[in-house]
Amino acid sequence: MKEGTTRVIDLQTDDWLAFGLFLQFSYFGIYLYDENQKEDALMVHASVYVLSEKIEALDLKTLALKTATNLCVLAGTAGEVETGLVKILQFALPETVRIIYDRTYDTNTGKFPDTKAQSSTADACSTSSILRDGFRLLLAKFAAAHVTTLRQNESFMVILEAFPAFAADIMLFILAGNALTTNGEGNLEF
Repeated sequence: MKEGTTRVIDLQTDDWLAFGLFLQFSYFGIYLYDENQKEDALMVHASVYVLSEKIEALDLKTLALKTATNLCVLAGTAGEVETGLVKILQFALPETVRIIYDRTYDTNTGKFPDTKAQSSTADACSTSSILRDGFRLLLAKFAAAHVTTLRQNESFMVILEAFPAFAADIMLFILAGNALTTNGEGNLEF
């Protein structure tokens, strides 16, 4: 990204809160965002991720992804499901997808990420050349896990149409469903 080489950051397209968290990270090696404000936490971590990619702050980018991942994993725990964190993240998902898919680049949409295969000789290791954006995969996996409720959300359906790359990434994580069945007249049953 040009900001990493020019050392000039144009904040017209960036979030001021993300920049403040970048400064916090620069001084303390960590950034803290009030997790009580869960309504926008996923979007904030996405904005930090995008800014850190833009300015080539790889440690911050890794931290933003790990923090967002932990938030999504926390939503899957039994106690948090009952308190509604899943619903909060589902509500924030469309805008978070917009932030990530508008401002990150991934040439391998719809493909599984890099895998390593070790051969019989101990020093030989072959890798495929498929590298994926981690935040894109996080959003796709979260959406796939909650697709039955998300598809009832109109803003989620709009995002699927607006970002076909996101829809393709979700397909990586959708499990095999029921077989196609028809009624006695040859019409597809739903």
